Amino acid sequence: MPDEERRPEESTEMIEGIPLYLIPKAIADQIRRKREAVFQIQVERKFHHRYTVKVETFGEHALREKEEKTGCEDGDRHD
Repeated sequence: MPDEERRPEESTEMIEGIPLYLIPKAIADQIRRKREAVFQIQVERKFHHRYTVKVETFGEHALREKEEKTGCEDGDRHD
């Protein structure tokens, strides 16, 4: 429908328990899958040399920023 607002792709994928040597492959797979929509990639060390890779798309980031901005305007911000 032409009058509907087109929503950006919203998906954040988190892959947990990855050993260090598989991080490049996990990131490459996510980039192949999400293409230009990738906005941010975070790698975090967890325990026993295992890592979590979080891939956020631009649509998810834009939605999160919009929610944070709306929360600040409403006075719901907790600092």
